[in-house]
Amino acid sequence: MIKDLFKVEIGKNVDGNKVDKLSGKFAYITRKETDNGLDGFIDHDKKFLNSKFPVITIGNETAKPYVQVFPFFTGTKVNILSPKKFLSRLTLQFIAQSIQTHKKSFSYSFTINSTRLKNLSIMLPVTESGAPDFEYMERYMRRQEN
Repeated sequence: MIKDLFKVEIGKNVDGNKVDKLSGKFAYITRKETDNGLDGFIDHDKKFLNSKFPVITIGNETAKPYVQVFPFFTGTKVNILSPKKFLSRLTLQFIAQSIQTHKKSFSYSFTINSTRLKNLSIMLPVTESGAPDFEYMERYMRRQEN
């Protein structure tokens, strides 16, 4: 389950209608289904800044997972999956693709909220001992990038 690998929390929302999204220096990640969730660049109160990365972000209604590798602010209803132990960007991309296979199970009326996300089971490759095979995931994604 997701909760075994990640701490799941909702981002500290910044109202996109009240900020200039064109001239800031930090990414503003929202529930968009495109562009890695990026909806502009903003400057805002640093207490709202997510400075732990890499992480996976998922919008409640869109259920679209993205990997974030820089500090960012979030809009409303954006879940942040922080690995309980360090996982590389490539490993997170593999896991995000696995989460993506569940996208069709969610909709605007049945969102992928934090509670459902924590209990979501995903398929991952495992080692002989049954632990997730993070090395395999990284190698696989590295080959995909090449």
